[in-house]
Amino acid sequence: MSWLLSIVLRFASSGLVERTLSYLERRHAEETGREKLRTQVEIEAIRAAVAETQELARFNSAKLEHVAFWCFAALFVLPLGAWWAAVIADSIFRFGWGVATVPVLENWGGQMIQWLFYVGGGVAALRSLR
Repeated sequence: MSWLLSIVLRFASSGLVERTLSYLERRHAEETGREKLRTQVEIEAIRAAVAETQELARFNSAKLEHVAFWCFAALFVLPLGAWWAAVIADSIFRFGWGVATVPVLENWGGQMIQWLFYVGGGVAALRSLR
Protein backbone atom coordinates (compact mmCIF):
# COMPACT_ATOMS: atom_id res chain seq x y z
CA MET A 1 0.00 0.00 0.00
CA SER A 2 2.81 2.38 0.84
CA TRP A 3 4.43 1.53 -2.47
CA LEU A 4 1.27 2.53 -4.30
CA LEU A 5 0.99 5.67 -2.20
CA SER A 6 4.57 6.66 -3.05
CA ILE A 7 3.88 6.22 -6.76
CA VAL A 8 0.72 8.30 -6.55
CA LEU A 9 2.56 10.94 -4.53
CA ARG A 10 5.40 11.04 -7.04
CA PHE A 11 2.85 11.44 -9.84
CA ALA A 12 0.98 14.13 -7.87
CA SER A 13 4.15 16.08 -7.19
CA SER A 14 5.23 16.01 -10.81
CA GLY A 15 4.40 18.80 -13.22
CA LEU A 16 2.03 16.49 -15.08
CA VAL A 17 -0.81 17.15 -12.65
CA GLU A 18 -0.35 20.89 -12.91
CA ARG A 19 -0.27 20.72 -16.71
CA THR A 20 -3.41 18.60 -16.71
CA LEU A 21 -5.18 21.07 -14.45
CA SER A 22 -4.11 24.04 -16.55
CA TYR A 23 -5.37 22.26 -19.69
CA LEU A 24 -8.70 21.55 -18.01
CA GLU A 25 -8.97 25.15 -16.85
CA ARG A 26 -8.35 26.41 -20.39
CA ARG A 27 -10.96 23.99 -21.69
CA HIS A 28 -13.32 25.09 -18.92
CA ALA A 29 -13.02 28.72 -20.05
CA GLU A 30 -14.05 27.79 -23.61
CA GLU A 31 -16.99 25.54 -22.73
CA THR A 32 -20.56 26.39 -21.91
CA GLY A 33 -23.39 24.78 -19.99
CA ARG A 34 -23.20 21.15 -18.98
CA GLU A 35 -19.67 20.60 -20.35
CA LYS A 36 -18.39 23.55 -18.32
CA LEU A 37 -19.88 22.10 -15.14
CA ARG A 38 -18.47 18.63 -15.90
CA THR A 39 -14.99 20.08 -16.46
CA GLN A 40 -15.17 22.05 -13.20
CA VAL A 41 -16.10 18.86 -11.33
CA GLU A 42 -13.14 17.05 -12.93
CA ILE A 43 -10.78 19.83 -11.88
CA GLU A 44 -12.02 19.77 -8.30
CA ALA A 45 -11.88 15.96 -8.16
CA ILE A 46 -8.24 16.00 -9.28
CA ARG A 47 -7.36 18.68 -6.73
CA ALA A 48 -9.12 16.72 -3.98
CA ALA A 49 -7.31 13.51 -4.94
CA VAL A 50 -3.93 15.24 -4.89
CA ALA A 51 -4.68 16.86 -1.52
CA GLU A 52 -5.83 13.54 -0.07
CA THR A 53 -2.71 11.75 -1.32
CA GLN A 54 -0.45 14.41 0.16
CA GLU A 55 -2.27 14.22 3.50
CA LEU A 56 -1.99 10.41 3.59
CA ALA A 57 1.71 10.67 2.80
CA ARG A 58 2.22 13.11 5.68
CA PHE A 59 0.26 10.80 7.99
CA ASN A 60 2.26 7.73 6.97
CA SER A 61 5.52 9.60 7.27
CA ALA A 62 4.65 10.78 10.78
CA LYS A 63 3.39 7.34 11.79
CA LEU A 64 6.57 5.60 10.69
CA GLU A 65 8.75 7.93 12.74
CA HIS A 66 7.23 6.87 16.08
CA VAL A 67 8.76 4.11 18.16
CA ALA A 68 5.31 3.03 19.37
CA PHE A 69 4.30 2.11 15.81
CA TRP A 70 7.35 -0.10 15.35
CA CYS A 71 6.87 -1.70 18.79
CA PHE A 72 3.30 -2.57 17.85
CA ALA A 73 4.43 -3.98 14.51
CA ALA A 74 7.14 -6.00 16.28
CA LEU A 75 4.46 -7.70 18.41
CA PHE A 76 3.34 -9.46 15.25
CA VAL A 77 6.46 -9.73 13.16
CA LEU A 78 8.96 -11.02 15.75
CA PRO A 79 6.92 -14.09 16.84
CA LEU A 80 6.32 -14.86 13.19
CA GLY A 81 10.05 -14.67 12.49
CA ALA A 82 10.85 -16.92 15.47
CA TRP A 83 8.29 -19.49 14.34
CA TRP A 84 9.52 -19.49 10.75
CA ALA A 85 13.13 -19.77 11.92
CA ALA A 86 12.20 -22.80 14.04
CA VAL A 87 10.34 -24.44 11.15
CA ILE A 88 13.24 -23.85 8.76
CA ALA A 89 15.92 -24.99 11.26
CA ASP A 90 13.91 -28.12 12.11
CA SER A 91 13.38 -28.88 8.41
CA ILE A 92 17.01 -28.41 7.40
CA PHE A 93 18.82 -29.94 10.37
CA ARG A 94 16.14 -32.50 11.35
CA PHE A 95 16.25 -31.60 15.04
CA GLY A 96 13.01 -33.45 15.67
CA TRP A 97 11.46 -30.48 17.41
CA GLY A 98 8.12 -31.12 15.78
CA VAL A 99 7.35 -27.44 15.46
CA ALA A 100 3.59 -27.05 15.58
CA THR A 101 1.81 -25.89 12.51
CA VAL A 102 -0.05 -22.66 13.12
CA PRO A 103 -2.62 -22.10 10.37
CA VAL A 104 -3.09 -18.45 11.28
CA LEU A 105 0.62 -17.79 10.93
CA GLU A 106 0.73 -19.73 7.69
CA ASN A 107 -2.13 -17.69 6.26
CA TRP A 108 -1.14 -14.29 7.61
CA GLY A 109 2.62 -14.75 7.73
CA GLY A 110 3.24 -14.01 4.08
CA GLN A 111 1.02 -10.98 4.26
CA MET A 112 2.85 -9.65 7.34
CA ILE A 113 6.26 -10.07 5.74
CA GLN A 114 4.98 -8.52 2.53
CA TRP A 115 3.58 -5.60 4.55
CA LEU A 116 6.90 -5.16 6.32
CA PHE A 117 8.81 -4.96 3.04
CA TYR A 118 6.21 -2.64 1.49
CA VAL A 119 6.40 -0.33 4.50
CA GLY A 120 10.18 -0.30 4.30
CA GLY A 121 9.98 0.40 0.58
CA GLY A 122 7.37 3.08 1.20
CA VAL A 123 9.55 4.78 3.80
CA ALA A 124 12.49 4.80 1.40
CA ALA A 125 10.31 6.18 -1.41
CA LEU A 126 8.84 8.91 0.78
CA ARG A 127 12.27 9.93 2.01
CA SER A 128 13.57 10.07 -1.55
CA LEU A 129 10.83 12.57 -2.39
CA ARG A 130 11.93 15.00 0.32
